[in-house]
Amino acid sequence: MKNKRIIPYAVSSMIVLMFLVYSLTIQTSPDLIKVDLLEVKGNTIIIGANCTAIIAETSPERARNILLGMEGIIPERPTTHDTIVQILKSFNLTVEKVVLERFDGNYYYADIWIKGKDKILKLDVMPSDGIAIAVRMDSPIYINRTLLENFGNKVC
Repeated sequence: MKNKRIIPYAVSSMIVLMFLVYSLTIQTSPDLIKVDLLEVKGNTIIIGANCTAIIAETSPERARNILLGMEGIIPERPTTHDTIVQILKSFNLTVEKVVLERFDGNYYYADIWIKGKDKILKLDVMPSDGIAIAVRMDSPIYINRTLLENFGNKVC
């Protein structure tokens, strides 16, 4: 009789442990700062938090794709980002976050975290593409703290 009572506790404990492990995999680390500033001015992207932002030039098309997503506009013919969002939603996938990770002197690097039923996929993505998808999915964007401290400008 004693073993019958232990089994529900063991199962409950395993479920709690699995939830904790899952939570830790998608939680943000203290090394990440949530973006609270995102602006597009011409071909310039201003992205940051707490009055510090990375200011980067991009192509007119990339800037337009981010701006369309921010404004919730789907043009007469959908952009690639609109199509990607349709695919993600059709398969019940969510974008957990986009993280701007680093700068090598030439290029910025970012990852997009996509969550399915029982899997999380981390993919290397161009920052502009990750941002364009995140704004369409209402997903959070984060910047690596060191990246923002080393390459950010005071904007307030």
